[in-house]
Amino acid sequence: MLLTTFFVKDSLVKTNVAEAQNNLITFNSVVTNQVAPFITNIENEYTLKYVEDIVKQNSLEYSARTLLVGLDGRVLVDSFDTLGDKTIDTLETRLALSGNRSTNIYVHDGDYLIYAAVPIIDRDNVVGATFMSVEANTIFEEIDRFMEKLFIIFSAAILISIFISVFFADIISKPVEKLTDSVKIITQGKYDTKVEILGSDEIGELSKAFNIMTTKLYQVEERRKKFVSNVSHELRTPMTSMKIVSDTLLSSPSWDEKVYREFMSDINTEIDRLNKIIDSLLYLVRVEKDELELDYSMTYVNYLLEWVIKTLTPIALKKNIDLSLTSSNKIQIQLDQEKMQQCLLNIIGNAVKYTPDDGRVSVELDENKDHILIKVIDTGIGIPEKDLPFIFDRFYRVDEARARKTGGTGLGLAIAQQIVQLHQGTISVTSELGVGTQVVITLPKK
Repeated sequence: MLLTTFFVKDSLVKTNVAEAQNNLITFNSVVTNQVAPFITNIENEYTLKYVEDIVKQNSLEYSARTLLVGLDGRVLVDSFDTLGDKTIDTLETRLALSGNRSTNIYVHDGDYLIYAAVPIIDRDNVVGATFMSVEANTIFEEIDRFMEKLFIIFSAAILISIFISVFFADIISKPVEKLTDSVKIITQGKYDTKVEILGSDEIGELSKAFNIMTTKLYQVEERRKKFVSNVSHELRTPMTSMKIVSDTLLSSPSWDEKVYREFMSDINTEIDRLNKIIDSLLYLVRVEKDELELDYSMTYVNYLLEWVIKTLTPIALKKNIDLSLTSSNKIQIQLDQEKMQQCLLNIIGNAVKYTPDDGRVSVELDENKDHILIKVIDTGIGIPEKDLPFIFDRFYRVDEARARKTGGTGLGLAIAQQIVQLHQGTISVTSELGVGTQVVITLPKK
């Protein structure tokens, strides 16, 4: 604004002064044209009187002082009647007597004056000059008044800008401070922290994203705690069993060989259970670190499913469950046969495990242009809707009591999901309590 003020004032001064100078030159030229025919006879009393009338009348009209100057610099006519017969020597008169128009502005005793001189030409000869001066204070006074108004406007604009800046800075800084405080709280492990910021601007969107992030962090932390708890429980159970058996053995100096063998068999079973849990955990760790590589080979998916169903049929027969496979045609794709067997054993095995006696488990194999689809549909107990988003979490149990009764590590579905994702596929689950569950595995053909 300061720069604008400076340039505006400079431009106004130049423009208005230039206009005033041009007007003075023009008016001076009018006077010159009127007196030019009489200059050569200016010594005549009547001629002098006539010329003086012309000069004074025009000077009065323009509020200027006019001098008629002869070739020798002597003042022939002065509209103020004070410099008659005196000689003046100014830059403007010298230039005019040499045949050139000229004009300048000067400051004298604090007043602005504009000088202008025009040569008087008669019959193509310079016979004198007309010199005019006029006060230019009004020009600068008007510019000063305008600049005062402009200064008031700019000052008001600056004050308004400061007010708006402070106002909006406060609006912006407070939400940022809230976010900063919330981040500090989050670093202390309080992941359920939320920040309440209203609005749909960038800060509002950032706060929404922050709240989503803290929600996910809280969920992850809760799952971690539950995971640690479940792992501890799963590892402690076989350890506790072995401890009880070993303490029992040590409590007596002698036992029958039959009892020893029975106790050692129990210990061996618990060790196998421990190994299974540890192997599953190590498998998941290798998958997450991308250390697991797929051994692709061209495989008939029909035969793979038949092998899995054949393996699980004895378990299904014990519960009188109808376990069947339906496929429209033979489908052959590239996959890791061993790992996909493990995945399907987990998925179909779960379906058999959680389907009551006399139920049904159907496996369907289908395909479209780019994918193959493996559907596992059971008439089991179903999964509550609130538990569906978490069933692929490690050690997650929908019903802890039922899970302990049916056995298992709680890692089967997590491993199955990782195997499907390694094959660039997807796995989805839909379920209804008391009706059954459907698992759909989608694998790309290429």
